[in-house]
Amino acid sequence: MPITVRNLVPDFLEFWDQARAEDEQGQLTLWAEYVERHPEVIDDFRRSGREPDPRAALGLYPKALELIRANAEAADGWVHEAAELVAPVLDARHLELQAVVMVGLGTANGWVSDFGGRPTLFLAVERIPDATAARILAAHEFAHAVQLPLPEVPWTDIGPLGQWIYSEGFATALTAELLPEYGLAEHLWFGDGYDDWLVDCLQVLPAAESAILSDLESEDDEVVGRYLTRNQGSPFPDRVGYLVGTRLVQDLRRTHDWPELARWSTEQAQQEVRRALSRPRC
Repeated sequence: MPITVRNLVPDFLEFWDQARAEDEQGQLTLWAEYVERHPEVIDDFRRSGREPDPRAALGLYPKALELIRANAEAADGWVHEAAELVAPVLDARHLELQAVVMVGLGTANGWVSDFGGRPTLFLAVERIPDATAARILAAHEFAHAVQLPLPEVPWTDIGPLGQWIYSEGFATALTAELLPEYGLAEHLWFGDGYDDWLVDCLQVLPAAESAILSDLESEDDEVVGRYLTRNQGSPFPDRVGYLVGTRLVQDLRRTHDWPELARWSTEQAQQEVRRALSRPRC
């Protein structure tokens, strides 16, 4: 499968070699120049309409420098390993994809968005603590990068809650099947230490499913975030929507294969999520 990986970590290290001895204003000036050369660095903010503030990240970088250097050497391999794992299962070897490996602002570890008119996989190495996290995360995000363009009408990175419940469930269920040596909680959080979180989610799962069903058509970022990010003021555990979507897609796998599920339109995915969440609960 043709895949282009742009590794911006060496450019970050060059920036930091100049910026590390500067005061805050000097660092901010150099950072602005760095981002102007590499707008990919703030894509996580661009896609959500947020304004980036690099000051917290400038304080993080010295502590993360050893991890950044280590991950810079390994990151290209993570992407290619994920491609070899995911693409054949989805019958997607024909796709031409692009990936960006970089140092971000410490706010997200990986994502996929439309950059330059193409679905692009982003990995932020300062947020990837070890090889286990890298392996799970790269496969998960690669699944997104493949699933978005495969349908007859490609998915965009904008849509209602139901679309994202399906999408996150698809990527998590796929990687859980392809990498069975890791537990479900590890796939849902890209690392260990979340077994108690999984128990908490299962205890409120019926209520969470009902709430998601009620909000299924919402495109409001706050509503979507209530189920898919670290929420505030919600009665449910953070990211409970990942578990809801994963269980839903795992159930769909009983009657559908991966290439078919990867090619569903947004309308069909939304319909299937609604149907699954509307079933009577025992």
